[in-house]
Amino acid sequence: MKAIILAAGKGTRLKPLTYGIPKPLLPVGGKPVIDYVIDNLMTARGEISQIFVAVSYMKEVIENYLKHVPRDHLSIETVTTLGWETGGDLQTIVVEKDIAEPVIVAYGDNVTDINIGEMLKFHRKSGKLATIALFRVPWEEVDRFGIAEVTADSLVSSFIEKPTRAQAKSNLANAGYYILEPSVLEAIPHKKVKIEHAVFPTLAQEGQLAAFIYNPSYWLDIGTIDAYRKANKMMEGILPPEKNGGH
Repeated sequence: MKAIILAAGKGTRLKPLTYGIPKPLLPVGGKPVIDYVIDNLMTARGEISQIFVAVSYMKEVIENYLKHVPRDHLSIETVTTLGWETGGDLQTIVVEKDIAEPVIVAYGDNVTDINIGEMLKFHRKSGKLATIALFRVPWEEVDRFGIAEVTADSLVSSFIEKPTRAQAKSNLANAGYYILEPSVLEAIPHKKVKIEHAVFPTLAQEGQLAAFIYNPSYWLDIGTIDAYRKANKMMEGILPPEKNGGH
């Protein structure tokens, strides 16, 4: 099985930090953001044979870093994309690498702890075309996320990207981890497009988007300088000293 990490963003709101360090390599709690993502994917050890990482801005720096990440019999390969948002970059990798099997998709710019192995079991049991990981956020923050309304049988009945408080029908937010079957990958346009707009609402309407709701110890966005500072302060208090150095 393949996994794809979307890490091609420029991190423009993080300047001047991202003048010298690409966003996926910014340290949080002494550990690069992308390492948290890889660690989460490794909870599906034995299921994932290869990880593709979408890169664009400062791609050589990311490539050089990944050469030194312990692979544990896992292939990690970068793929240059055009920064075509979450859908376009994903489709670029699918086409270039001729992927015709289910994939695990992860965003390379947030910090959380999620058991992808458990998510994969849930997805297979659901029998649906796609599964999205969701977690609860404070109601006053729903406008920062994609928000899903979920039925009693763990299906997403509606999905709205960054709704107003009045529009939001729940506080279950997109955590940035998905499992997608080949037919979903085929439906993603090969252009600059967000999967949250082009794919998830339709899958929800068709009853084909399963909801994997989890309770993370932390979920941290590092999209702005202030958010990045807060993330570091929080993680320094959460991680024991031996885990503050990455892999």
